[in-house]
Amino acid sequence: MRRSCRRPGCTGAYEDVGGGELYCDVCGMAPVVSPDGSLSSPPTGMAAGGSGRSGRGSAGSGRGSGPALTAASAGSRSSRRPVSGRLSRSLPGRATTRSVSVRSSASGGVSRHGRLGAGLVTVPDVPRPDPRTAVAADPRVPERKRFCSRAECGAPVGRARGGRPGRTEGFCTKCGHPYSFVPKLRPGEVVHGQYEVVGCLAHGGLGWVYLAVDRAVSDRWVVLKGLLDTGDEDAMAAAISERRFLAEIEHANIVRIYNFVEHLDQRTGSLDGYIVMEYVGGKSLKELANERRTPEGRRDPLPVEQACAYGIEALEALGHLHSRNLLYCDFKVDNAIQTEGRLKLIDMGAVRRMDDEESAIYGTVGYQAPEVATHGPSVASDLYTVARTLAVLTFDFPGYTHIHADSLPDPHDVPVLWTYESFYRLLIRATDPDPTRRFATAEEMAEQLTGVLREVVALQSGRPHPALSTLFGPELRVPDTEVVPDDGVVSRLGERPAPLVRGRRRVRSAAPAVAAPGAVPALPGQAPPARVPGA
Repeated sequence: MRRSCRRPGCTGAYEDVGGGELYCDVCGMAPVVSPDGSLSSPPTGMAAGGSGRSGRGSAGSGRGSGPALTAASAGSRSSRRPVSGRLSRSLPGRATTRSVSVRSSASGGVSRHGRLGAGLVTVPDVPRPDPRTAVAADPRVPERKRFCSRAECGAPVGRARGGRPGRTEGFCTKCGHPYSFVPKLRPGEVVHGQYEVVGCLAHGGLGWVYLAVDRAVSDRWVVLKGLLDTGDEDAMAAAISERRFLAEIEHANIVRIYNFVEHLDQRTGSLDGYIVMEYVGGKSLKELANERRTPEGRRDPLPVEQACAYGIEALEALGHLHSRNLLYCDFKVDNAIQTEGRLKLIDMGAVRRMDDEESAIYGTVGYQAPEVATHGPSVASDLYTVARTLAVLTFDFPGYTHIHADSLPDPHDVPVLWTYESFYRLLIRATDPDPTRRFATAEEMAEQLTGVLREVVALQSGRPHPALSTLFGPELRVPDTEVVPDDGVVSRLGERPAPLVRGRRRVRSAAPAVAAPGAVPALPGQAPPARVPGA
């Protein structure tokens, strides 16, 4: 019997695509309805702060739980997607019930340099715009950027065929995984009874990112971002539980996480999870780089000193995460924004604990270290992403997602690399194929990058910009000392006038006199004390 689609405004019918799974032949959506015919989905209790269901995200067994929580083959790196694509993988490991919260011992972090540029170079401020101007008037995802979100698949979806435009919703013809490039939240919609949606800001790996107003806290601007690309409630509840530690990260160079909420999608009946975070107005490093154009229309790379200033700030933020036993995993030009005179990491979706062996690993082709696919992320792989970002910003690097996905071009072909040799040496070390040969900590790399910045500024200005050495201190100086005294005494340290003996003064000695056992030393200008009999 033909079953009509229950979605509002849809005239299609459900068809079996295999395994008993039904999808509408017009809108491509699954029939998620309650017994009374209304769209609904039972709450998990996580939004109210409850304990929710136990278990790891990888234990979810429902349809849709696989893409973000199952292991991807190591061979997936051979199929290169555009730089905006994300790689997802889970390392094998046993189930565990260990705690996931990470307490911060500090109320916030501040860059030790105080301002973007480390006091060595002036980086132009990026004004904070009116948040409403950042909302997309007609939110669309170009067909060339539409891919199946399932990590093992990644096939192009929603493409034009036979002169007809590609569908924005449906299911992948290769693996059957559903996809949607239509915003789930509409302007005016209230999420969790608190956050009023204003519109879409951008489209990311887990769906649309929305601008909203927090009606419960002084109408402040916030951003809502999808938490998990899955319709499985158990997996989503576990993911929310495991991401709550992000709300305790406080640093001046890291976006603030306010809350985790759930919201029922009235179109599909699915219960979606969202991260509520601080709105950071400004421009991403990608936007700043793309705005620079030569008269011929080619991208003009950022000045190396400006890129170094960004890298130092990013390393400050990563060092803070590492000190909390966390890894960022996906640093790139898209995930850092300059707002006024500060750089901030804005995408916390890939952050994971260092001892996590089960949850999905996210990264981006061209930025991700080669060993992550087999050994997982580490501090060394985080530093690798910073070096790759510096390379993308400072010179024309068209093959960084395929030909040079795991290498750097010949420095003789890149003027900035042979002009600033120290910068090239820093990139080489930070992207060494052997993780043990890279920088050991973010602090170490930041200090080296600051030294590179000093050399670059010195070469450009013709004036040295030295700094106090952390290994060697200033020369110690002792008062009343001379290299060669007039009287020929090499050093007067410890010297004192010798007492008179039988009407004559003793010859001055360069070394202090050693008193005999039991004797009391005489003060200058006084006769020596009498010896004690029997002493």
